[in-house]
Amino acid sequence: MGQLERWRRNGLIPSPEIRRLGAAGTQAVYPDGTGDLVCALARHAGPGRSYDDLALLAFFGGAQVPEPALKAALARVYFRHRVQHEDHVEQVQAQVPPLWAAEMDGEYERAEAEAKISLSENGRAVRQMRSNLRRRPDLARATREEVDGRLLGVLVGLQMWQLPETDGAFMADLTAALHLDCDVLEDCLAVWDYAAACHASQMARQEETSPEERIDKLARIGLEDLQALRAEVLESTDQIWARATGGRQTRASMNQPWQARGAAGTLMEWMSAREVHPAGTILADRYFIESLADLSLRCRIFEALRGNRAGEGRAAFIARTSG
Repeated sequence: MGQLERWRRNGLIPSPEIRRLGAAGTQAVYPDGTGDLVCALARHAGPGRSYDDLALLAFFGGAQVPEPALKAALARVYFRHRVQHEDHVEQVQAQVPPLWAAEMDGEYERAEAEAKISLSENGRAVRQMRSNLRRRPDLARATREEVDGRLLGVLVGLQMWQLPETDGAFMADLTAALHLDCDVLEDCLAVWDYAAACHASQMARQEETSPEERIDKLARIGLEDLQALRAEVLESTDQIWARATGGRQTRASMNQPWQARGAAGTLMEWMSAREVHPAGTILADRYFIESLADLSLRCRIFEALRGNRAGEGRAAFIARTSG
């Protein structure tokens, strides 16, 4: 009973309705679904797990978590991570020499800082893009520093608000880094996921938002809409997991706090981002299928144009036009 009372005091389970039964005393009646909620909380309870972790694990497991506790958990988890990330970006931006910073605009500074963070984390996608870039003849025997310089350019371009398609050198490196003709899917899925997620933002309308606006949006959204967002997030997570496991597993587990926090962050981002994508856009489709297809098309078009751009050369042009 002590655990149930602590969960109730912290808003994880609803307070019962007390009904008077006359001479028989009173009866505590809990809302429908409370039993399933208690089972979900008990299943995920463990040492070191916060009430926010329990709320998110139960919610993404399908339980009906009370709205105030759920929204508080979403806000605390999301903004804690967002503030930490933005502080990191600002620290990286501050390392840019003043003379260089004067020649850069704010968008480029932000994109470069994001790219440097991704490069320093050296995740699977970054490692594979580095390997893919070495397929270029001019980088086959290049030093790690030279390859990372080119890789940083690819990452910056993917972090820009719009894909810099008019930059031929960037598009050539991007095409090599993505390695769209890769026949070993496990090697390139992480790359394609990373690039598709970045490009999905480039496909949207650019609108500024603020923490206050996000908090207000979260406060006003209804529980049914939150549950619909949950379904989209879980579908997207399952698709990523299926690709990562080569189709061996079609459902991603959601039993660790870090998984629930990641899902919460995706839900909060998509809650705002869906408004700058076409109406009716589905998260799972936009963040991989549609985004990667669009990115692939742009790379194919660049390759086709570059392959057909024979040109006659300056000397031949002068000879032809000088009379």
